[in-house]
Amino acid sequence: MSQYSDDSLPPTLDGPYSPVADDDNLMDDAPPLEEVMKRLPISVLPSEENERKARREPSITRELDAELFNGDGFACLSAAQAEAGRFKAFRFIGQFLMSLTFGAVFPEDILRNLFTMCLAYAVEGANSMKINADHFIFLLTSKHLDYEVAVHFKKLDSTATERILTRFEIVDQSNKAKERPSLLEEPFVIDITAIESKCHKPKMAGTGRNDFNVDYRIADGATYELLNNDNLCLFRSFELLRMKCILPRQRFSEYKTDERKQLEGVHALCRGCDIDVNQPFYSIEEYGERIQEYYAALHPGMFRLFCFDTFGKMKPSWKANINEYMHELCVVFYEGADGAVGHYDAIKSIGKFFSTKNYCFGAQDKKNGHVCGHKFCKVCLGFHAPRDCYIPYRPKVKKEKRFVFFDFECTTDFKPDPQLMRFKHQVNFCFAHVTCTRCIEKGIWDQELDRACGLCGRFRTYAWSPFEFWHTDVECRKVVEDPLAAFTKWLLNFETEVLGMEPGAKKRRKRKNIDNTDGKAMEAEEDDDAVDEDAENNWMLGYDEAGEKPESVTTYAYAHAGSRYDHVLIYGEMLRMGVRPELIRQGNHLLEMKARKTGVYTTTVFRDSYKLIPIKLANFVKTFGLEIEGVDNKKYFPYKFNKAENYGTVLDTLPPMEDYYPGGLFPAERAKFEQWYAENRETGFELNEVIADYCKTDVQILAHGLVKMRQLFLSETRHDITDSVTIPSGCMKYWVQLAHYGKERVAIIPHLGYEKRGKQSTIARKYLKWRAQEELQENGRVLRHVESPGGEFKFGNYSLDGMMERPDEDKNLAIEVNGCYWHGCPSCFPDDAAIVGGGETAGALRARDAKRTRDIALEFEVEIIWECHLNAMLEDNPAMKAYFDNCPDSGPIDFHDAFFGGRTGPEYLGASVINPETGDWKSRTIKVKDFNSLYPSRNMYTKYPVGHPTLVQFDKDVVWKCPAHIVGDDGIRLEGIIKCYAVPPRHCHYDIPVLPYRLTNRTLFPLCRTCSEMYPRGLIDPEYNCDHFEDSERGFSTTVTHIELEAALRSGYRVTHVYRAYIWPLACNWSDGLFHSYLLNGYPASCTEAGISEEESERRKQDHIDKAKQKDQVDLEADRIKHNPGLRYLSKLCLNSLWGRFALRNRLTKTEIVECHAELAKLLNDSKIEVSSIDQLTEKFWMVCYKAKDEHVVEHSTSNVAIALWTTSAARIHLQESLKKVYGPAPGVERYDTHILYMVNTGEI
Repeated sequence: MSQYSDDSLPPTLDGPYSPVADDDNLMDDAPPLEEVMKRLPISVLPSEENERKARREPSITRELDAELFNGDGFACLSAAQAEAGRFKAFRFIGQFLMSLTFGAVFPEDILRNLFTMCLAYAVEGANSMKINADHFIFLLTSKHLDYEVAVHFKKLDSTATERILTRFEIVDQSNKAKERPSLLEEPFVIDITAIESKCHKPKMAGTGRNDFNVDYRIADGATYELLNNDNLCLFRSFELLRMKCILPRQRFSEYKTDERKQLEGVHALCRGCDIDVNQPFYSIEEYGERIQEYYAALHPGMFRLFCFDTFGKMKPSWKANINEYMHELCVVFYEGADGAVGHYDAIKSIGKFFSTKNYCFGAQDKKNGHVCGHKFCKVCLGFHAPRDCYIPYRPKVKKEKRFVFFDFECTTDFKPDPQLMRFKHQVNFCFAHVTCTRCIEKGIWDQELDRACGLCGRFRTYAWSPFEFWHTDVECRKVVEDPLAAFTKWLLNFETEVLGMEPGAKKRRKRKNIDNTDGKAMEAEEDDDAVDEDAENNWMLGYDEAGEKPESVTTYAYAHAGSRYDHVLIYGEMLRMGVRPELIRQGNHLLEMKARKTGVYTTTVFRDSYKLIPIKLANFVKTFGLEIEGVDNKKYFPYKFNKAENYGTVLDTLPPMEDYYPGGLFPAERAKFEQWYAENRETGFELNEVIADYCKTDVQILAHGLVKMRQLFLSETRHDITDSVTIPSGCMKYWVQLAHYGKERVAIIPHLGYEKRGKQSTIARKYLKWRAQEELQENGRVLRHVESPGGEFKFGNYSLDGMMERPDEDKNLAIEVNGCYWHGCPSCFPDDAAIVGGGETAGALRARDAKRTRDIALEFEVEIIWECHLNAMLEDNPAMKAYFDNCPDSGPIDFHDAFFGGRTGPEYLGASVINPETGDWKSRTIKVKDFNSLYPSRNMYTKYPVGHPTLVQFDKDVVWKCPAHIVGDDGIRLEGIIKCYAVPPRHCHYDIPVLPYRLTNRTLFPLCRTCSEMYPRGLIDPEYNCDHFEDSERGFSTTVTHIELEAALRSGYRVTHVYRAYIWPLACNWSDGLFHSYLLNGYPASCTEAGISEEESERRKQDHIDKAKQKDQVDLEADRIKHNPGLRYLSKLCLNSLWGRFALRNRLTKTEIVECHAELAKLLNDSKIEVSSIDQLTEKFWMVCYKAKDEHVVEHSTSNVAIALWTTSAARIHLQESLKKVYGPAPGVERYDTHILYMVNTGEI
């Protein structure tokens, strides 16, 4: 694997720079647009008559007169404009140089004018092409910059120039901190793209048609025929269907025949809905919503009412106005004859009623819209298939695979732009090894083939280079000018070029030549579906030797650390070839890159072997105990000597040592390298041969290591690790299988938790609580809000932020607290066209809120409080501000609030066993205590919650001083996640704080909240003494697991207020053996050690067996505990790679490559996502990065952050207990981490 040189930078793709964008109306404080445009070359802008031609030719570029872009304080060296292919965008590129004699004008003002001019020209250019640009991308490049100054995809508005200027100043200051020249001292390039985010489709006009009617006959037995002699058939039908859902089958059979019970239920329903039972008739339109509200209060989230008629329409004639439900209650209305009153019957089965297998009611999910078969789940309060409340087990079907292991070597001395301090990595050697699952099972995967394999082809090894080499054994070598392009084309066209398969046509196989009647040889072909029992007679297409029939399978290409190097190079080449890949990214790492099968291309998936084996390639041989013919270990290579001018050069000695970049090695590795260099200094060197041997060796080590890893994982788990992108995902698949067979049902926890409440900002919640307190004290009135008993007041379809009853006035008071950005505040956003929260215009939001206000004003007096007014009130009212500052967060529980991770910190700033004055040894020691397999041990001994929790709302003062006090109102112990207000003691046991507190993105363990806020970055003061004594000063609101809260109470903490809790009250919701099967499978191999005698090994083995039996009640088999370096590494890797996967974020950034404006506009206008950046890769392809909005996030199939919470909590508790033991006999701890202690003591511990 090629390494980066000391002065090299990541590879640069050919084509346009990679832009991304920022904001809406243009430049309020900048020079007037008209004045700016007077100096711009409008004449060279594309005219309307040339517009159509320009759109058809995306590569058109126009050179502009640079002098027309000169201004006060800056000069334009060159300028050009380019179109953006199939995208509605206009691109301007200019090179500028600042004048250092600014005079009375500040550089900031000159830059502002320059950026304004460039933006204005890009907008005007877009307008001339009838492109309504509303977003822009800005890039600035300079020779002194490692990366571009990028203002990513933003709206064009009055803040556009300031955004660019702010970003420029940040980067310039960072550049100066690196002691580099200012960006203003050298020429720099500005690249601006103005984009239209809309896609205007032609209107498709048409006329209406009659309603779609269906001829159907109601099947016998499809309804419950009610033979009532009263007018209550509507209520009888719904009550009958409700009882069918809630009663056991036997009880329901009895209910159907019990007239008295039916009538009692109907009367209870009518009383609850305030319906007079003496009316002559009842209609679903008048009373349906009342019944729906009654059932919603009785069975939240359970039912939705539907009514059908007999007029030949499959669409319901009436349905209740809700979306979140589990069961449909359907009735049918029969029209009465000759104008008589009709009749309602209950529908048993809607499928039988319409004589169809599946009938879709079209429930709408905010995340995914309507998905057939998905229903609202009252457990996790979301839409999904019924089984997906819990982690599902979906066994993967075994498929054959083709593996290609490859590596690149690159030159790094080429500068694409001489003015930029950036080098381009150019591939000058590529080596590839081809094999498949079939050859691996046969044990011939690393051997030359004597007959063609149907998956691998004829050859095992391939090499591409621009020069000849002779001493390295390669089956197929190709001398090409561009190895990267040749390899990429060969890999993507593998099945057509290597296997000879014809795209889109029947595969044919050749048989041995036969003679025709004329004695001339002819070649017989038979179709793929021909019968030929003799496989030996099948010929590999394109070869002269017998071979297997070619098969089309997916190719998996692996390079070590390829996600940040090799795959990036291939990514650029694929774009240049016009191939659109699918990407899974992790930051700048390409975790997976996929090219789908289209035309001549083979389905190819690029993955990084480092994500499966996270060690350096040089450690593969030792880690897995590899035995490779002719390979002892990874070799050294002079990367700096790898230049085109050195091809064919023969040296009598090795190249200079600095060409190997020894400065990038760790001290031990460097010493080893220097010893090797000294021993081999006089060895002859030829670049052509050395680079081929070096690259081949790397690929051999990679192939043997990954195949060994696959075989070990397969033998231990019966899962193919190459089915997974990373090692944690592979471990999770194995654990899911064990949990499935162990009857463990682990819940999928919703991304936003289980509380279905209206979203309110923190400032809105605090204001409503403050207002409620003020109203109660001054007027004795009760203000109902989201955190008051009963929650928000419901008025029709609206939830009121606050509602206060005023018996002495005509109307009660409704209070609406609106965020300025999310509701379009008229003071902050006076322009109706301004784009605000959710991507809507301020005018549209205000119009929608006005309708809501009018509806509420029919019954209430409405008071609207804007966020900006609240901020002004806080500045003018010190008492109100003090309340807000001290008001703890009492909102809904977010599971991630309790996810604090590990614990680390120094106790002393330094310690030494040597006297610095005399140099003598001190009479003390520094000991290190490392906890072996800390997190796996916590997985073994911790009891985990596995089911769905129950929400318990308290919001009351308590006095909890010991673990026995953690109980609910019913006296039952609370076990789960608790949100409370905790007060630390002034001095806790051994001065070890217990509860974590997150402040400014740092996790602290304070004994006083106010002190932490006073010194958020810490303080060194030996004389410091805390003078805060009040609970409101020392305490803080926290969300913790009950096991950590119990540890805190035992250490002197107090809990004075409890807000709410998620508890798992049932024993079946807990598991004390959740990871036992998984851990015990990997534990024996992790117990072995290398470098010890056989006698010592047997003694340690028996100790492990006895300890496991005594401590864990686990019987280990002695013959399974044996030294195997590869299995030991795999076991330790798997033991530590599982639990964190449960906490994998659901809201990850996704990447999509688009090739036309319609695809781009679809993403930009999708209300369910937030676009974070756009990169213009080439004229044909743009890359869009986005995240799903919180309310539209779909949980991954193993999302359960609670398991990770309990693991980390148990680890912190274990550390605390260990610190207590150390603080007893020893003076103290020097430093600690979650899994390690550094102790300073004078005696034995």
